Amino acid sequence: MTRFKALFAAVVFAAVVAAVPASAVTTNFHFVGAGSSAQYTMAAIAADQAAINLNAANYGGLGYTVAHWDANSAAQVADNRDSANRILPEVGNIWMVWIQDGSGNIYDAWLDVSVDSTVGVRTYSAQQTSGPGGLVQLIVPAATAGQNKIGSCSGGSDLLWPDNECDTASIPTNLFNALGGECTNSTNTPPCTFGPHLNVGLTDIRPEDALYATTRALGTLNTTTWAGLGYKGPTGNIGAPIYTAQGTNTKATPIKFALSGAADPITHIDVPAYTTIPIGAAPIVFIQNNGGIANYPIDLSTGVVPDETGGPYNLAHLFDGTTDCNNTNPAFAAFEGGTVPTAHNITVFLREPLSGTMNTTEFSLFRSTKNSKDSQEVGVTNAYNAPFNPLNNPCASGGNRERSIGTGEVVGSTSPAYGVLGNPYSIGYIFWSFSNGHKLTGSSFNYLTLDGVDPIGIPTTGQQFYNCTATDCPMLPTASDLWGSTGGAPNPSYPHLRDGTYKAWSIYRWLAVPGTDSNPADPYGPIGVAQLAQNYVDQDVADFVPFQACPLSDPYCSSPGSAIDGLSVYHSHFAQSGVTAAEAKNGDATEQNNTFNGNTLGTLVDSNGAVVGTAEAGGDEGGLIEGPFGVTLPYTDGYATWAIAPTGTEGYKVTWKSGPHFSASWSGTITLGDAAVAGSAATISSACPAHCNTTTLYVTTANPSGSATIEVPFSFGAASSYSAAAPPGTTGKKQ
Repeated sequence: MTRFKALFAAVVFAAVVAAVPASAVTTNFHFVGAGSSAQYTMAAIAADQAAINLNAANYGGLGYTVAHWDANSAAQVADNRDSANRILPEVGNIWMVWIQDGSGNIYDAWLDVSVDSTVGVRTYSAQQTSGPGGLVQLIVPAATAGQNKIGSCSGGSDLLWPDNECDTASIPTNLFNALGGECTNSTNTPPCTFGPHLNVGLTDIRPEDALYATTRALGTLNTTTWAGLGYKGPTGNIGAPIYTAQGTNTKATPIKFALSGAADPITHIDVPAYTTIPIGAAPIVFIQNNGGIANYPIDLSTGVVPDETGGPYNLAHLFDGTTDCNNTNPAFAAFEGGTVPTAHNITVFLREPLSGTMNTTEFSLFRSTKNSKDSQEVGVTNAYNAPFNPLNNPCASGGNRERSIGTGEVVGSTSPAYGVLGNPYSIGYIFWSFSNGHKLTGSSFNYLTLDGVDPIGIPTTGQQFYNCTATDCPMLPTASDLWGSTGGAPNPSYPHLRDGTYKAWSIYRWLAVPGTDSNPADPYGPIGVAQLAQNYVDQDVADFVPFQACPLSDPYCSSPGSAIDGLSVYHSHFAQSGVTAAEAKNGDATEQNNTFNGNTLGTLVDSNGAVVGTAEAGGDEGGLIEGPFGVTLPYTDGYATWAIAPTGTEGYKVTWKSGPHFSASWSGTITLGDAAVAGSAATISSACPAHCNTTTLYVTTANPSGSATIEVPFSFGAASSYSAAAPPGTTGKKQ
């Protein structure tokens, strides 16, 4: 962290003339965020860096200091649109960063409340009579001690904060007052009406996907297609709470909202235009408490292929409870040591249907291609009463399914015991981050591959997590190790997300008002902080693949082509169900651009609003992974089908399914299959250069299955180059 802080602060300090604040101090809230728990830590790190930069630039030599404070369940986001006060505040963890002088005056502040992606989109979009966006309110007194959750504070050695300081012992009086004080029932009943309005929503899914998730949750329960989940509440706009089964008393409630350009369904105030800032991509990772046994599961079989011939959907049937919840379930395709373990019933942890993590997993792995009948919600046939709400229900035979609200509840705790940490023989899924992963250390915890593809790419034994502190956990390679940059064997962060072979991931996004809270109007607001987050993950803490990282000498990529790292894969999406074309178009104007899953495609933009990268169509519901573009992979691997019968004189047909396309220039030996497929080496026939294309090649060896064409991984030790991206069109498939 120190390397990044010192260099970047020097760059900014040299570029900006110092300005002394006026004597009458009004706190400038640059960043007031709520949303994705997966992005909570990196947003904090980036905001702290923004404060360091602003302090050096504007207050240099005045002796002002950057400080911070964070605590669990210490704040809430209030959505006060309902006159009958039936929309309950969303409680979450909070971090706050600020700049203060020696007298305790607070000049600048940044804060974020960890709730959920859909809650972040909803509360950001909510149009209250007092102004746009939900209200952030403290629910603890000023004397509450900071908890040092952004890295520990053991002698300062485990901090992730760029300023290398621990949390303050309490909330400064002036900051506490600027936030309106503590919101309690005794001081303001019903709801508190003070606190700053949100100016950024943090989400793991596109805003129209958050709207779809809400519409689906509120819809009439449909136990055939699960297009409606039945969480109906007191009005058509306010749903029933979805409760946790982890004993924490948390809940998630579907509440209607509107996207940019439409009228709020409750207050009927038009939602102003906003933009979506893509900051990078992160994988969904399945985490497991293996109970400390030998030969624990290390791979999951999804049945998902990028066409309409998939199945059986073993992973979907494990998580919907229609097969045994057991560590020998067919969803587990490989085991540490190659031997099937002793059978144990397992607990399967599901997220709530409003969650961005849940929806990314749902529409990547459980409701993909033509599979519209599977869902994690299968079997939840009563949205109101136990054992369905909170979901705590036996599987078809052995084992149990339980609801968790938020990533923190999936990772869990040992005291009290809940989640993966507290339950031997259990499995769940999270968006990967080191702040979550470093808790799962020791031989009892491991992550799983999907169809043999590793989501993280860290060197480890038995896919166990590093036994590490917060600062030495970020061991993934950074920008200096990008494709071809070292002259040797490239070793980038998240190699299989970058090369398109890992199928469960999403782009992190922040919603912000263009021209008001964006660079250059406020380089320390949401768009400026978003760029710092991308730069940071590329230089220090590799929590995700940045959408476009900038060099320290040009921290906002103001020079054309100056980006040093970026995302080169994208989803070509399904058309969404439950969201109209107008809602999709207006919900994300800058990124989506004038269309809904049609011929004129939207574009990804960088933090300055410039068009970069590749196009997207529709939302994050399923679709093919395309790319990578504009890079050269040092190897070629993915998934293909391998025919049992020869095709004329050309040999046995191998048809591409995912990963880099085949190349007509190949020759030599390609590896088809894995440990489950005997005789996996196959030689490409001499006829191949004349007949290979991007999706088909021919080999001289028949597949060893003996009875049918099979799907297998392929690998070939040759570089595969991709040209720059071109608009892809749509998949033509719908849910």
